[in-house]
Amino acid sequence: MKKIIVDIRESYEYKMGHIPNSINITKDLLELVPEKYLNKNDYYILYCDLGLASLKLSNELNKKGYHTTSLNGGYTSYQDSVK
Repeated sequence: MKKIIVDIRESYEYKMGHIPNSINITKDLLELVPEKYLNKNDYYILYCDLGLASLKLSNELNKKGYHTTSLNGGYTSYQDSVK
């Protein structure tokens, strides 16, 4: 099972800064067509700016059979930890 870090923010936010080695798949795309972007055999760590949207989305995706978690505190928390 691969672990994949997914930034669910908009692409312009991702371009302004993101966690290294993360990929950008917006929240809207993952809500509409998760099967196009996610594999049920992999594990996804989702993050947004503060962690609220990614927590909600993670819970929704888990109910659909995906393996996800949300980064507590989101990108803001990550930035604080690397300063």
